[in-house]
This record gives sequence, structure tokens and C-alpha cells, in this order.
Amino acid sequence: MKIGERTMNKIIIREERKEDYQATELMTMRAFWNIHSPGCNEHLLVHKLRESEDYLPGISRVAELDGKIVGAIFYSKAWVIDEANVHNVITFGPLAVDPMAQSYGVGGMLLRETFKLAKEEGYKGIIIVGEPEYYPKYGFVTCDKFNISDAGGYNYDALMAYELQENGFAGIKGKLKESEVFEQCEDEDEIEEFTRQFPYYEPLTLKCQWLHKEKLGRICNVQKNQYTIQFWEMQIPAKLKGKFFDGKKTFPVVGDYVTFEYNTKGDSLILEVCERKSILKRPFPNDHAIRKVKEQEMVANADIAFIVTSINEDFSVNRIIRYMTVANEGGVKPVVILTKADLTDNVDAYIEQVKEVEKDVDICAISVTTGFGMEELEKYLKPGNTIALLGSSGVGKSTLVNALIGRDIMATKTIREADSKGRHTTTYRQMFVLESGFTIIDTPGMREISISNVTKGLEETFDDIIELSRNCKFSNCEHKSEPGCAVKKAVKDGILTEKRLKLYQRLK
Repeated sequence: MKIGERTMNKIIIREERKEDYQATELMTMRAFWNIHSPGCNEHLLVHKLRESEDYLPGISRVAELDGKIVGAIFYSKAWVIDEANVHNVITFGPLAVDPMAQSYGVGGMLLRETFKLAKEEGYKGIIIVGEPEYYPKYGFVTCDKFNISDAGGYNYDALMAYELQENGFAGIKGKLKESEVFEQCEDEDEIEEFTRQFPYYEPLTLKCQWLHKEKLGRICNVQKNQYTIQFWEMQIPAKLKGKFFDGKKTFPVVGDYVTFEYNTKGDSLILEVCERKSILKRPFPNDHAIRKVKEQEMVANADIAFIVTSINEDFSVNRIIRYMTVANEGGVKPVVILTKADLTDNVDAYIEQVKEVEKDVDICAISVTTGFGMEELEKYLKPGNTIALLGSSGVGKSTLVNALIGRDIMATKTIREADSKGRHTTTYRQMFVLESGFTIIDTPGMREISISNVTKGLEETFDDIIELSRNCKFSNCEHKSEPGCAVKKAVKDGILTEKRLKLYQRLK
């Protein structure tokens, strides 16, 4: 659900009903997810607050749009205590607005309506710990103006107060005390257990996410200088802030988490690329004569690379190993997917060709057409996993994406029957987030891929050869005709295949 200014007059501010409880908790969870820490606990706080004797339902409210809860504010009792007196005040928290409804004034509507209600009930004032760049525009000031501190005696910009009555804080000073329920929502096991009843959202641990006042999203599409950010269910057009062009900033690619300033009327502004856990690069030689090498960054933050190849004349173990090497270099687990298994009576022969040169790699032979082998993919389709698809054009990547998503979202074309060459289909990288919690990134077909400058990837792909070479007589042994070569001895003894060694030598 995406709302705009024209729908604001349709929002209803009302009391929460029992049948709203779970929807309100889900909305609150979405509002605070990954903002202050991985995941959040505010949805559990709402759940517990309703059962507390300190809860004030009479002035708490939810915002409804087209039958859906898009915002909520929860009030509770609070106290300011000095050496001799206990002064009754109120607080609220959380104030939550669904990410899809943010930046349209829903929070302001909730504040204004509940301020009116609280004033009518005779409450003197509100004290909160909140966002100091947001609440002052609604009349909040820092508590030091009233000689009020937090429970530890400290003051800071986030500790703010609002007078509901004229001179509402006159004669009130001391330390703030909130309901004990705010301290009862910190148990990580309890939070995890409570969160299981809601749709899966990935808890993120990113350094940048707690340093910004902006939004956190993920790049789902890049076309030239135009970026698209996945922000919950929205896809937001965006461009780079000028500082990216000073040569010091990492440019975003599909799969990157980024902070951005949201613009409801045009391109949003990408501010920062968050640290990456993995990066798939396409190395390719630029100038053979002087041995310069450039790398094209393709996909960030993938967990698994589906190396997709079809069972036909296009099948190439050499190409599969090249893709595996690139995946290993980027810190991504490679999984070989042999598509169109319905076109052969001897699937095992193709599997054995791969196993002959890389015995430990995961291999799945499938047919999207018949459903053969598709259940083997389920162990990789876990909530939180990001899967990047690599392979030549026409091998079935887009068809596989459609099957996994459950609808025809990608245009597909088959390999030409005459020469098994792929017709180009996907022309740019695209990311799809599924309701079940995993993410798919489809990439343009790459028939040939260089692996220059991927030392780490080679070492991981051919770790057995690297380990054997440590026992060679000469440290610079090329494993050809040198005396005392442990690698050639392993081939002779049947420990290592000649085919695997030759492939390593070609790629190296």
C-alpha cells in the first residue's frame, strides 16, 4: 500500500479495537524494524503495554486507511519525582507509522488528535524520549527548560516535554520515571518468539543504520545513472548525491543497502552505501598489452550464487568452474543448477562431469517445465537468503525466476535450437523480494567470463590442489614436469584427476 496527499483526507483517527491488535503490532514492527538495532522490540512493547495498569487507552489512538492500520500512538502514565513530591504526567511510546505511509503527515495527525484528548482529560503535560529533529515542530522543548531530567539525572536533546495546559509544568521538577513495562521488553528470546507470528523481515546489522536520520533501503535496479530502491513494498526512483562523484565513494550496485533521503514528488537522494558482506565482480581484461585489468561490480550482499546452465550443447564445465571461481572470490556460496533436465535421459552423466573436476560443489538438476528436481532448491530458499543467478543467456535463468516467484514477471526466450546460443533476455540486474522472505537477483547473460585477478577465488575453488602444492619440492612448481611435484604424484595415485589439474592450469 502506497498513499499520497490525495488520500490523506480518507485517514480515520479512532480508538483501537481488540480485533486490531495483531495488525497494530505488525504495523509497529514494520515502523521500527532495523532502525535502532537489528529487528526491534516495539511491537512486543505494544503487546505488553495494553496489559499494564499504566496504559491509557482513552487517549491512545490508531490511524486507519481503507480498512488498514497505518499508524498508532500509545500513552501511559509517567511521573516526575523530586525529594519531596511525585508529580503525575504522561508519556507516549511508541508513536508508529507504517513505512508505506511515512512522510505524509500521519504521525502529525495522531499527535494533534491525542493532544486535544489529553488536554480535555486534564493532563498537565507530556514527557518523552524521542527524535529531537521531529518533535520540536509540534511544540516539544528540551526538559532542561523545566528542570526535569531522566531517571539518572541526565539531560539531552532527545528528552523533551510538551505542556498541555498553560504553565502545565509550573512547580514540577525532578527525575522522570516511566512505567516498568518499558523495561520488560529486552529479553532477546522473548522478542524472537513473539516475532515468529508475523511475516519474516531480515534483521540487519549495518554500521550506517544507526548513524543516520534517513531511510534504509536496498538497490533493486540500476540502469545507467538511474537507481531504484526497494523500500518495503515500494520501489523508489533515486539518484546519487554529488559527493559520490569525488572518486572516494563506493557506487551502489544491485543488492546494496543504502541510506537515502526520501522524496515523495521525484527522485530520492542516495547518501551512502552500507558495508557489504559479499560482492560478485566480473573481471575482464581491458588492455592485454600492458596487462591492465578492470573489474565490473555486479551484485552485492548475495549469500548464494545459482550458477545456471542448461543440459544441451551449451553445457561447459569450464564455464561452470569460472563462475564458481568468481563466486568464491566474492564470498558467495556457489550452487550449480542444471536446467532443462527433461531434455536428456542421462542427467547423471552431466552431474558426473562437474563432480569430476569439483567433487564438493552442490549440484541440482531441474526441469521447470515438468517440476523435476525443483524440491531440491527449497533448502536454499530460506528467509533472509539472497540468491544471485549467474549464467549465459537462454539457459533458463528468467524461467527459473518466474517459477520461484510464482508468476511470469520475467520475459523469457530459449536457446536457439540450431547452435545452442542464447538470445539475450535480461539486459540489466533486477532484484525481487519474495513474501516468504528470500531475495532473488537475476543478472544479464554472460557467455564468457574472465577470471583474471581472482586469486582468492581460485584458491577456494581449487583448494585441494593448493594444499597438495605445499608439498612440492619447488615453491614455484607449475605441476608439469618438475621433479618432486606432489600434485602430479596425486594424479598418478588417483587422488586428483588429470582433467581437474588441466582446468586449474588453464584458469591460473
